[in-house]
Amino acid sequence: MDFSEALRMAERTLTEGATLAELRELACDLRALTPDSALADLIEIRIQVIEDRWQVD
Repeated sequence: MDFSEALRMAERTLTEGATLAELRELACDLRALTPDSALADLIEIRIQVIEDRWQVD
């Protein structure tokens, strides 16, 4: 398993079934631990994708 695969698996495991508020809190906590967290980047991208899907024009 390479690093990218491990990140995707961790992101799925940590975020499956989480609310947007929980995702935001998780990303914030990860940033507090590691400011340049790749996992936090993935979670923030996931939040953006979810918000974009629900955005009403």
